[in-house]
Amino acid sequence: MKRRLLPILMTLVLVCALPIWAAFVTSGDVTNPLVCTAGASSPEPVAVNNAADLKSNIDAGKSVKLTDNIPITETLEIAKSLTLDLNGHVLKMTGDGSVLRVKKGPHPATLTITDSRPQNPHTGSYEGLPAGGVITGGEGTNVTGIYYVGGAVFLENDTTLKLEGGTITENSSSGGSVFISGEKAVFEMSGGTITGETVGVRNNVGTFTMTGGRITGCSDRGVYMFNGSMTMSGTAYIGGNPGAGEDIYVREPVHKHTDLSVTGGTVEGNVRIEFGANLGMTQESLKPVANSVVKEQGVFDGHIKVEIGISGTCVDYNSVNFIDEVANTRTLKLVLQRNAVEEPETPATVNGQAFKYWAAKGSSEAWNFDTEINESITLYAVRTPASSGGYYYYGPSITAVLNGSNKSATDYPGGDYGLVFRSTAAFSTFQGVQVDGKTLAKSNYTAEEGSTVVYLKAAYLKTLAAGKHTITILSTAGNTSMDFTIGGKSSSPKTFDAGVGIYAVTAVLSVTGMAWTAKKRH
Repeated sequence: MKRRLLPILMTLVLVCALPIWAAFVTSGDVTNPLVCTAGASSPEPVAVNNAADLKSNIDAGKSVKLTDNIPITETLEIAKSLTLDLNGHVLKMTGDGSVLRVKKGPHPATLTITDSRPQNPHTGSYEGLPAGGVITGGEGTNVTGIYYVGGAVFLENDTTLKLEGGTITENSSSGGSVFISGEKAVFEMSGGTITGETVGVRNNVGTFTMTGGRITGCSDRGVYMFNGSMTMSGTAYIGGNPGAGEDIYVREPVHKHTDLSVTGGTVEGNVRIEFGANLGMTQESLKPVANSVVKEQGVFDGHIKVEIGISGTCVDYNSVNFIDEVANTRTLKLVLQRNAVEEPETPATVNGQAFKYWAAKGSSEAWNFDTEINESITLYAVRTPASSGGYYYYGPSITAVLNGSNKSATDYPGGDYGLVFRSTAAFSTFQGVQVDGKTLAKSNYTAEEGSTVVYLKAAYLKTLAAGKHTITILSTAGNTSMDFTIGGKSSSPKTFDAGVGIYAVTAVLSVTGMAWTAKKRH
Protein backbone atom coordinates (compact mmCIF):
# COMPACT_ATOMS: atom_id res chain seq x y z
CA MET A 1 0.00 0.00 0.00
CA LYS A 2 2.87 2.34 0.89
CA ARG A 3 4.50 1.73 -2.52
CA ARG A 4 1.28 2.77 -4.28
CA LEU A 5 0.88 5.96 -2.23
CA LEU A 6 4.46 7.20 -2.73
CA PRO A 7 4.19 8.19 -6.50
CA ILE A 8 0.87 9.97 -5.78
CA LEU A 9 2.40 12.02 -2.95
CA MET A 10 5.43 13.01 -5.10
CA THR A 11 3.17 14.21 -7.95
CA LEU A 12 1.14 16.35 -5.50
CA VAL A 13 4.33 17.95 -4.17
CA LEU A 14 5.52 18.87 -7.70
CA VAL A 15 2.16 20.35 -8.68
CA CYS A 16 2.03 22.46 -5.54
CA ALA A 17 5.58 23.70 -6.14
CA LEU A 18 4.94 24.90 -9.72
CA PRO A 19 3.73 28.44 -8.80
CA ILE A 20 6.78 28.94 -6.56
CA TRP A 21 9.15 27.70 -9.30
CA ALA A 22 7.49 29.92 -11.87
CA ALA A 23 7.92 32.97 -9.66
CA PHE A 24 11.56 32.03 -9.11
CA VAL A 25 12.56 31.68 -12.78
CA THR A 26 10.71 34.81 -13.91
CA SER A 27 12.04 37.09 -11.17
CA GLY A 28 14.03 40.03 -12.46
CA ASP A 29 16.65 39.46 -9.79
CA VAL A 30 17.41 35.82 -10.56
CA THR A 31 18.75 34.36 -13.83
CA ASN A 32 16.49 31.71 -15.33
CA PRO A 33 18.62 28.58 -15.49
CA LEU A 34 16.34 27.16 -18.22
CA VAL A 35 16.76 30.09 -20.60
CA CYS A 36 19.89 30.44 -22.71
CA THR A 37 20.99 34.07 -22.37
CA ALA A 38 24.68 33.79 -23.19
CA GLY A 39 24.20 34.92 -26.77
CA ALA A 40 21.55 37.58 -26.19
CA SER A 41 22.35 41.22 -26.99
CA SER A 42 22.02 43.95 -24.39
CA PRO A 43 18.76 45.92 -24.68
CA GLU A 44 20.39 49.38 -24.71
CA PRO A 45 23.77 50.07 -26.30
CA VAL A 46 26.54 51.37 -24.08
CA ALA A 47 27.99 54.72 -25.17
CA VAL A 48 31.75 54.44 -25.77
CA ASN A 49 34.33 56.97 -26.96
CA ASN A 50 37.66 55.10 -26.70
CA ALA A 51 39.20 51.79 -27.72
CA ALA A 52 39.51 50.38 -24.18
CA ASP A 53 35.83 50.87 -23.32
CA LEU A 54 34.80 49.59 -26.75
CA LYS A 55 36.76 46.36 -26.29
CA SER A 56 35.73 45.72 -22.68
CA ASN A 57 32.02 46.10 -23.45
CA ILE A 58 32.23 43.93 -26.57
CA ASP A 59 34.10 41.27 -24.59
CA ALA A 60 31.27 41.38 -22.06
CA GLY A 61 28.72 40.82 -24.84
CA LYS A 62 27.18 44.30 -24.58
CA SER A 63 25.87 46.30 -27.53
CA VAL A 64 27.77 49.56 -28.06
CA LYS A 65 27.21 52.99 -29.58
CA LEU A 66 30.16 55.13 -30.70
CA THR A 67 30.14 58.71 -29.43
CA ASP A 68 33.44 59.63 -31.08
CA ASN A 69 35.83 58.46 -33.78
CA ILE A 70 37.79 55.49 -32.39
CA PRO A 71 41.13 54.20 -33.73
CA ILE A 72 42.04 50.64 -32.69
CA THR A 73 45.32 48.70 -32.89
CA GLU A 74 43.97 45.16 -32.44
CA THR A 75 41.12 43.21 -34.02
CA LEU A 76 37.86 43.40 -32.07
CA GLU A 77 36.67 39.82 -31.52
CA ILE A 78 32.92 39.27 -31.11
CA ALA A 79 31.94 35.95 -29.55
CA LYS A 80 28.45 36.97 -28.33
CA SER A 81 25.46 38.47 -30.13
CA LEU A 82 25.44 42.27 -29.99
CA THR A 83 24.80 45.48 -31.97
CA LEU A 84 27.47 47.96 -33.06
CA ASP A 85 25.93 51.40 -33.73
CA LEU A 86 28.52 53.49 -35.57
CA ASN A 87 26.39 56.59 -34.88
CA GLY A 88 28.02 58.61 -37.65
CA HIS A 89 31.58 57.99 -36.39
CA VAL A 90 34.67 56.25 -37.74
CA LEU A 91 36.01 52.92 -36.48
CA LYS A 92 39.54 52.68 -37.90
CA MET A 93 42.15 49.94 -37.65
CA THR A 94 45.63 51.45 -37.28
CA GLY A 95 47.39 48.15 -36.55
CA ASP A 96 47.34 44.78 -38.28
CA GLY A 97 44.49 42.37 -38.88
CA SER A 98 40.76 42.62 -39.57
CA VAL A 99 38.77 45.41 -37.93
CA LEU A 100 36.16 42.93 -36.64
CA ARG A 101 36.21 39.15 -36.31
CA VAL A 102 32.99 37.34 -35.42
CA LYS A 103 33.90 34.15 -33.56
CA LYS A 104 31.93 31.12 -32.51
CA GLY A 105 31.74 31.14 -28.74
CA PRO A 106 29.64 28.88 -26.52
CA HIS A 107 26.68 29.91 -28.70
CA PRO A 108 26.44 31.14 -32.33
CA ALA A 109 27.24 34.86 -32.38
CA THR A 110 25.46 37.53 -34.43
CA LEU A 111 26.96 40.98 -35.06
CA THR A 112 24.51 43.66 -36.20
CA ILE A 113 26.03 46.89 -37.61
CA THR A 114 23.80 49.99 -37.71
CA ASP A 115 24.32 53.73 -38.14
CA SER A 116 22.10 56.21 -36.27
CA ARG A 117 23.57 59.29 -38.05
CA PRO A 118 24.22 58.41 -41.70
CA GLN A 119 24.67 62.06 -42.74
CA ASN A 120 27.26 63.07 -40.13
CA PRO A 121 30.26 64.71 -41.91
CA HIS A 122 33.91 64.03 -41.05
CA THR A 123 36.68 66.54 -40.50
CA GLY A 124 40.37 66.57 -39.69
CA SER A 125 42.27 63.37 -40.44
CA TYR A 126 38.99 61.66 -41.38
CA GLU A 127 38.00 64.28 -43.94
CA GLY A 128 37.30 62.71 -47.31
CA LEU A 129 35.61 59.61 -45.89
CA PRO A 130 31.93 59.08 -46.75
CA ALA A 131 29.45 60.74 -44.40
CA GLY A 132 28.01 58.70 -41.55
CA GLY A 133 29.44 55.68 -39.78
CA VAL A 134 32.56 54.18 -41.38
CA ILE A 135 34.62 51.00 -40.85
CA THR A 136 38.07 51.37 -42.44
CA GLY A 137 41.78 50.61 -42.30
CA GLY A 138 41.68 46.81 -41.91
CA GLU A 139 44.50 44.77 -43.40
CA GLY A 140 42.65 41.44 -43.06
CA THR A 141 43.41 38.10 -41.48
CA ASN A 142 46.35 36.07 -42.78
CA VAL A 143 44.96 32.59 -43.48
CA THR A 144 47.68 31.08 -45.68
CA GLY A 145 50.85 32.91 -44.75
CA ILE A 146 50.66 35.21 -47.76
CA TYR A 147 46.95 35.76 -48.34
CA TYR A 148 44.86 38.23 -46.32
CA VAL A 149 41.06 38.12 -46.18
CA GLY A 150 38.27 39.96 -44.36
CA GLY A 151 39.75 43.45 -44.13
CA ALA A 152 36.66 44.85 -42.40
CA VAL A 153 34.89 41.73 -41.09
CA PHE A 154 36.04 38.11 -40.86
CA LEU A 155 33.12 35.70 -40.32
CA GLU A 156 34.03 32.37 -38.76
CA ASN A 157 31.87 29.28 -39.13
CA ASP A 158 28.50 29.29 -37.35
CA THR A 159 28.36 33.10 -37.06
CA THR A 160 26.20 35.83 -38.61
CA LEU A 161 26.83 39.41 -39.75
CA LYS A 162 23.86 41.74 -40.31
CA LEU A 163 24.82 44.96 -42.10
CA GLU A 164 21.97 47.46 -41.76
CA GLY A 165 23.83 50.74 -42.10
CA GLY A 166 27.22 52.44 -42.29
CA THR A 167 29.97 52.32 -44.91
CA ILE A 168 32.77 49.78 -45.22
CA THR A 169 35.60 51.32 -47.22
CA GLU A 170 39.37 51.54 -47.78
CA ASN A 171 40.36 48.26 -46.18
CA SER A 172 43.51 46.89 -47.79
CA SER A 173 42.67 43.18 -47.89
CA SER A 174 42.55 41.75 -51.42
CA GLY A 175 40.58 38.68 -50.24
CA GLY A 176 37.28 40.43 -49.57
CA SER A 177 36.46 43.28 -47.22
CA VAL A 178 33.78 40.99 -45.77
CA PHE A 179 34.97 37.36 -45.78
CA ILE A 180 32.51 34.48 -45.25
CA SER A 181 34.65 31.53 -44.22
CA GLY A 182 32.46 28.66 -42.98
CA GLU A 183 29.56 26.59 -44.33
CA LYS A 184 27.33 27.90 -41.51
CA ALA A 185 28.59 31.49 -41.76
CA VAL A 186 25.89 33.95 -42.89
CA PHE A 187 26.12 37.53 -44.15
CA GLU A 188 22.79 39.38 -44.36
CA MET A 189 23.07 42.80 -46.01
CA SER A 190 19.91 44.92 -45.83
CA GLY A 191 21.52 48.36 -45.86
CA GLY A 192 24.81 50.22 -45.77
CA THR A 193 27.48 50.50 -48.46
CA ILE A 194 30.62 48.57 -49.34
CA THR A 195 32.85 50.70 -51.58
CA GLY A 196 36.46 51.57 -52.33
CA GLU A 197 37.65 48.01 -51.69
CA THR A 198 39.62 45.55 -53.79
CA VAL A 199 36.90 42.88 -53.40
CA GLY A 200 33.71 43.89 -51.63
CA VAL A 201 32.45 40.49 -50.45
CA ARG A 202 34.12 37.11 -50.78
CA ASN A 203 32.03 34.05 -50.01
CA ASN A 204 34.21 30.98 -49.60
CA VAL A 205 31.51 28.50 -48.65
CA GLY A 206 28.74 30.18 -46.62
CA THR A 207 25.54 32.12 -47.31
CA PHE A 208 25.25 35.71 -48.58
CA THR A 209 21.79 37.31 -48.65
CA MET A 210 21.47 40.84 -50.02
CA THR A 211 18.08 42.55 -49.75
CA GLY A 212 19.31 46.16 -49.66
CA GLY A 213 22.40 48.34 -49.54
CA ARG A 214 25.03 48.97 -52.23
CA ILE A 215 28.26 47.34 -53.37
CA THR A 216 30.05 49.69 -55.74
CA GLY A 217 33.40 51.24 -56.62
CA CYS A 218 35.51 48.14 -55.87
CA SER A 219 38.73 47.99 -57.88
CA ASP A 220 38.68 44.25 -58.60
CA ARG A 221 35.27 42.66 -58.00
CA GLY A 222 32.10 43.59 -56.19
CA VAL A 223 31.22 40.06 -55.09
CA TYR A 224 33.48 37.01 -55.42
CA MET A 225 31.54 33.76 -55.04
CA PHE A 226 34.00 30.90 -54.65
CA ASN A 227 31.50 28.51 -53.10
CA GLY A 228 28.29 28.64 -51.14
CA SER A 229 25.19 30.60 -52.12
CA MET A 230 24.12 34.15 -52.89
CA THR A 231 20.57 35.48 -53.05
CA MET A 232 19.85 39.02 -54.21
CA SER A 233 16.45 40.71 -53.92
CA GLY A 234 14.61 43.85 -52.75
CA THR A 235 16.41 47.16 -53.29
CA ALA A 236 19.92 45.73 -53.38
CA TYR A 237 22.32 47.31 -55.89
CA ILE A 238 25.59 45.99 -57.31
CA GLY A 239 27.35 47.98 -60.02
CA GLY A 240 30.19 50.30 -60.89
CA ASN A 241 32.97 47.89 -59.94
CA PRO A 242 35.25 48.50 -62.94
CA GLY A 243 38.53 46.82 -62.10
CA ALA A 244 38.58 43.29 -63.58
CA GLY A 245 35.20 43.90 -65.17
CA GLU A 246 33.01 41.76 -62.90
CA ASP A 247 30.42 43.07 -60.53
CA ILE A 248 29.61 39.47 -59.61
CA TYR A 249 32.19 36.75 -60.20
CA VAL A 250 31.08 33.15 -59.68
CA ARG A 251 33.77 30.52 -59.65
CA GLU A 252 32.87 26.94 -58.77
CA PRO A 253 35.52 24.26 -58.39
CA VAL A 254 34.52 20.94 -59.89
CA HIS A 255 34.10 19.27 -56.49
CA LYS A 256 32.07 22.02 -54.80
CA HIS A 257 28.79 23.83 -55.35
CA THR A 258 27.85 27.46 -55.92
CA ASP A 259 24.34 28.93 -56.25
CA LEU A 260 23.48 32.40 -57.53
CA SER A 261 19.87 33.59 -57.41
CA VAL A 262 18.85 37.13 -58.34
CA THR A 263 15.12 37.69 -57.74
CA GLY A 264 15.18 41.47 -57.26
CA GLY A 265 17.41 44.47 -56.93
CA THR A 266 19.72 45.74 -59.66
CA VAL A 267 22.90 44.33 -61.16
CA GLU A 268 24.41 46.98 -63.41
CA GLY A 269 27.55 45.73 -65.07
CA ASN A 270 29.08 42.36 -65.78
CA VAL A 271 28.55 38.90 -64.37
CA ARG A 272 31.14 36.22 -64.98
CA ILE A 273 30.41 32.56 -64.34
CA GLU A 274 33.06 29.83 -64.36
CA PHE A 275 32.45 26.11 -64.03
CA GLY A 276 29.01 24.79 -63.07
CA ALA A 277 27.22 27.33 -60.92
CA ASN A 278 23.45 27.17 -60.63
CA LEU A 279 21.87 30.36 -61.90
CA GLY A 280 18.45 31.82 -61.29
CA MET A 281 18.06 35.31 -62.71
CA THR A 282 14.37 35.92 -63.21
CA GLN A 283 13.69 39.17 -61.37
CA GLU A 284 12.00 42.21 -62.77
CA SER A 285 14.71 44.78 -62.15
CA LEU A 286 17.90 43.22 -63.45
CA LYS A 287 19.46 45.49 -66.00
CA PRO A 288 21.10 43.96 -69.06
CA VAL A 289 24.29 42.19 -68.14
CA ALA A 290 26.37 43.03 -71.17
CA ASN A 291 29.48 41.18 -72.29
CA SER A 292 29.22 38.57 -69.58
CA VAL A 293 31.58 35.62 -69.88
CA VAL A 294 30.73 32.01 -69.03
CA LYS A 295 33.59 29.52 -68.94
CA GLU A 296 33.90 25.79 -68.48
CA GLN A 297 30.32 25.03 -67.48
CA GLY A 298 26.90 26.57 -67.09
CA VAL A 299 24.81 28.37 -69.68
CA PHE A 300 22.76 31.37 -68.74
CA ASP A 301 19.24 30.43 -69.79
CA GLY A 302 15.85 32.04 -69.35
CA HIS A 303 13.93 35.28 -69.71
CA ILE A 304 15.10 38.44 -67.99
CA LYS A 305 12.64 41.22 -67.29
CA VAL A 306 14.36 44.58 -67.44
CA GLU A 307 12.99 47.79 -65.95
CA ILE A 308 12.84 50.59 -68.51
CA GLY A 309 12.37 53.61 -66.28
CA ILE A 310 8.79 53.47 -65.09
CA SER A 311 8.33 51.41 -61.96
CA GLY A 312 6.48 48.22 -62.78
CA THR A 313 6.99 48.61 -66.53
CA CYS A 314 9.27 45.91 -67.80
CA VAL A 315 10.32 44.38 -71.06
CA ASP A 316 11.55 40.87 -71.80
CA TYR A 317 15.09 40.00 -72.68
CA ASN A 318 16.25 36.60 -73.86
CA SER A 319 19.67 35.10 -73.35
CA VAL A 320 21.73 33.97 -76.34
CA ASN A 321 24.78 31.87 -75.50
CA PHE A 322 27.62 31.59 -78.00
CA ILE A 323 29.77 28.52 -77.27
CA ASP A 324 33.06 27.78 -78.97
CA GLU A 325 34.08 24.33 -77.75
CA VAL A 326 37.41 24.34 -79.56
CA ALA A 327 38.51 27.70 -78.14
CA ASN A 328 36.78 26.84 -74.84
CA THR A 329 34.97 30.19 -74.67
CA ARG A 330 31.39 31.21 -74.00
CA THR A 331 29.79 34.59 -74.50
CA LEU A 332 26.38 35.70 -73.30
CA LYS A 333 24.26 38.32 -75.06
CA LEU A 334 20.89 39.61 -73.82
CA VAL A 335 18.47 40.35 -76.64
CA LEU A 336 15.25 42.32 -76.45
CA GLN A 337 12.20 40.15 -77.14
CA ARG A 338 11.37 39.84 -80.90
CA ASN A 339 14.70 41.34 -81.92
CA ALA A 340 17.62 39.75 -83.75
CA VAL A 341 20.89 39.04 -81.99
CA GLU A 342 24.00 40.80 -83.23
CA GLU A 343 26.61 38.47 -84.67
CA PRO A 344 29.75 38.44 -82.52
CA GLU A 345 33.24 38.99 -83.85
CA THR A 346 34.62 36.13 -85.91
CA PRO A 347 36.61 33.80 -83.64
CA ALA A 348 40.26 33.27 -84.46
CA THR A 349 41.67 30.02 -85.83
CA VAL A 350 42.54 27.66 -82.97
CA ASN A 351 44.77 24.59 -83.26
CA GLY A 352 44.55 24.77 -87.04
CA GLN A 353 40.73 24.78 -86.99
CA ALA A 354 39.27 27.80 -88.76
CA PHE A 355 35.87 29.21 -87.80
CA LYS A 356 33.08 28.59 -90.38
CA TYR A 357 29.76 29.76 -88.87
CA TRP A 358 27.43 29.71 -85.86
CA ALA A 359 24.73 27.04 -85.74
CA ALA A 360 22.05 25.72 -83.40
CA LYS A 361 22.81 22.40 -81.68
CA GLY A 362 22.42 19.50 -84.07
CA SER A 363 22.05 21.79 -87.11
CA SER A 364 24.39 21.79 -90.10
CA GLU A 365 23.08 25.15 -91.35
CA ALA A 366 24.49 28.53 -90.47
CA TRP A 367 22.33 30.66 -88.16
CA ASN A 368 20.44 33.48 -89.86
CA PHE A 369 21.21 36.60 -87.81
CA ASP A 370 18.04 38.28 -89.10
CA THR A 371 15.95 35.77 -87.11
CA GLU A 372 13.76 37.18 -84.31
CA ILE A 373 14.70 35.85 -80.85
CA ASN A 374 11.59 34.81 -78.89
CA GLU A 375 13.24 32.38 -76.46
CA SER A 376 16.63 31.71 -74.97
CA ILE A 377 18.93 29.85 -77.38
CA THR A 378 22.46 28.50 -77.60
CA LEU A 379 24.59 28.74 -80.75
CA TYR A 380 27.75 26.69 -81.34
CA ALA A 381 30.83 27.56 -83.36
CA VAL A 382 31.33 25.24 -86.35
CA ARG A 383 34.97 24.90 -87.41
CA THR A 384 36.99 23.12 -90.07
CA PRO A 385 38.96 20.03 -88.97
CA ALA A 386 42.53 20.58 -87.83
CA SER A 387 45.23 19.87 -90.36
CA SER A 388 49.01 19.57 -90.46
CA GLY A 389 51.10 18.81 -93.55
CA GLY A 390 48.04 17.89 -95.57
CA TYR A 391 46.82 15.36 -92.99
CA TYR A 392 43.57 15.83 -91.08
CA TYR A 393 43.16 14.79 -87.48
CA TYR A 394 39.63 13.97 -86.35
CA GLY A 395 40.26 11.89 -83.24
CA PRO A 396 39.94 13.60 -79.81
CA SER A 397 42.67 13.65 -77.18
CA ILE A 398 42.52 13.37 -73.39
CA THR A 399 44.41 15.12 -70.59
CA ALA A 400 44.22 14.99 -66.79
CA VAL A 401 43.53 18.11 -64.71
CA LEU A 402 45.10 18.61 -61.29
CA ASN A 403 42.33 18.67 -58.68
CA GLY A 404 42.31 19.77 -55.04
CA SER A 405 45.23 18.62 -52.89
CA ASN A 406 46.14 15.66 -55.13
CA LYS A 407 49.90 15.50 -55.74
CA SER A 408 49.46 14.39 -59.35
CA ALA A 409 46.73 14.79 -61.92
CA THR A 410 46.59 11.02 -62.54
CA ASP A 411 47.29 9.70 -59.03
CA TYR A 412 44.50 9.32 -56.49
CA PRO A 413 45.89 9.08 -52.92
CA GLY A 414 42.54 8.28 -51.30
CA GLY A 415 41.54 11.73 -50.01
CA ASP A 416 38.45 13.89 -50.45
CA TYR A 417 39.21 14.97 -54.02
CA GLY A 418 38.48 12.96 -57.13
CA LEU A 419 40.19 12.92 -60.53
CA VAL A 420 39.35 15.18 -63.47
CA PHE A 421 39.89 14.36 -67.15
CA ARG A 422 39.32 16.56 -70.18
CA SER A 423 38.59 15.31 -73.69
CA THR A 424 38.83 17.60 -76.70
CA ALA A 425 35.68 16.00 -78.12
CA ALA A 426 32.66 18.31 -78.17
CA PHE A 427 30.31 17.73 -75.27
CA SER A 428 27.43 17.32 -77.71
CA THR A 429 29.13 14.05 -78.82
CA PHE A 430 29.56 12.64 -75.28
CA GLN A 431 28.18 9.11 -74.75
CA GLY A 432 29.52 7.85 -71.43
CA VAL A 433 32.50 6.78 -69.32
CA GLN A 434 34.27 3.45 -68.86
CA VAL A 435 36.88 2.35 -66.35
CA ASP A 436 38.81 -0.77 -67.19
CA GLY A 437 36.34 -1.51 -69.97
CA LYS A 438 33.26 -1.36 -67.71
CA THR A 439 30.65 1.36 -68.29
CA LEU A 440 30.12 3.50 -65.18
CA ALA A 441 26.79 4.43 -63.64
CA LYS A 442 26.11 8.17 -63.85
CA SER A 443 26.17 8.35 -60.05
CA ASN A 444 29.92 7.66 -60.10
CA TYR A 445 30.91 10.67 -62.17
CA THR A 446 29.88 14.04 -63.51
CA ALA A 447 30.27 15.14 -67.12
CA GLU A 448 30.40 18.80 -68.11
CA GLU A 449 31.06 20.95 -71.13
CA GLY A 450 34.49 22.27 -71.90
CA SER A 451 34.93 20.52 -74.37
CA THR A 452 34.10 17.39 -72.30
CA VAL A 453 35.14 17.36 -68.65
CA VAL A 454 34.68 14.17 -66.63
CA TYR A 455 35.03 14.15 -62.84
CA LEU A 456 35.43 10.73 -61.19
CA LYS A 457 33.99 11.04 -57.71
CA ALA A 458 36.14 10.25 -54.68
CA ALA A 459 33.53 7.83 -53.31
CA TYR A 460 33.81 5.74 -56.47
CA LEU A 461 37.62 5.86 -56.65
CA LYS A 462 37.84 4.49 -53.11
CA THR A 463 36.14 1.30 -54.33
CA LEU A 464 38.91 0.56 -56.84
CA ALA A 465 41.87 -1.65 -56.03
CA ALA A 466 45.27 -0.06 -55.63
CA GLY A 467 47.28 0.14 -58.83
CA LYS A 468 46.83 1.19 -62.44
CA HIS A 469 43.42 1.65 -64.11
CA THR A 470 42.23 3.02 -67.45
CA ILE A 471 39.50 5.61 -68.05
CA THR A 472 37.80 5.84 -71.45
CA ILE A 473 35.60 8.79 -72.44
CA LEU A 474 33.11 7.59 -75.03
CA SER A 475 32.20 9.93 -77.87
CA THR A 476 30.69 9.73 -81.32
CA ALA A 477 33.77 11.68 -82.44
CA GLY A 478 36.02 8.87 -81.19
CA ASN A 479 36.85 7.28 -77.85
CA THR A 480 39.88 8.45 -75.91
CA SER A 481 41.63 6.70 -73.00
CA MET A 482 44.17 7.43 -70.29
CA ASP A 483 45.75 5.55 -67.38
CA PHE A 484 45.51 6.63 -63.74
CA THR A 485 46.74 5.16 -60.47
CA ILE A 486 45.01 4.44 -57.18
CA GLY A 487 47.27 4.73 -54.14
CA GLY A 488 47.61 2.09 -51.42
CA LYS A 489 44.71 1.51 -49.06
CA SER A 490 44.97 1.86 -45.27
CA SER A 491 44.95 -1.37 -43.31
CA SER A 492 42.81 0.23 -40.63
CA PRO A 493 39.14 0.07 -41.62
CA LYS A 494 37.42 3.45 -41.54
CA THR A 495 33.96 1.97 -41.75
CA PHE A 496 32.11 -0.62 -39.74
CA ASP A 497 33.01 -4.20 -40.69
CA ALA A 498 29.86 -6.32 -40.75
CA GLY A 499 31.70 -9.57 -40.05
CA VAL A 500 33.54 -8.16 -37.04
CA GLY A 501 30.33 -6.58 -35.80
CA ILE A 502 28.37 -9.83 -36.00
CA TYR A 503 31.16 -11.69 -34.22
CA ALA A 504 31.23 -9.13 -31.41
CA VAL A 505 27.46 -9.19 -30.95
CA THR A 506 27.49 -13.01 -30.91
CA ALA A 507 30.20 -13.03 -28.26
CA VAL A 508 28.29 -10.59 -26.05
CA LEU A 509 25.08 -12.60 -26.36
CA SER A 510 26.97 -15.80 -25.55
CA VAL A 511 28.47 -14.34 -22.39
CA THR A 512 25.11 -12.89 -21.35
CA GLY A 513 23.44 -16.24 -21.87
CA MET A 514 26.04 -18.02 -19.79
CA ALA A 515 25.59 -15.55 -16.95
CA TRP A 516 21.80 -15.90 -17.09
CA THR A 517 22.05 -19.72 -17.04
CA ALA A 518 24.40 -19.64 -14.06
CA LYS A 519 21.98 -17.36 -12.20
CA LYS A 520 19.10 -19.74 -12.93
CA ARG A 521 21.09 -22.71 -11.65
CA HIS A 522 22.06 -20.79 -8.55
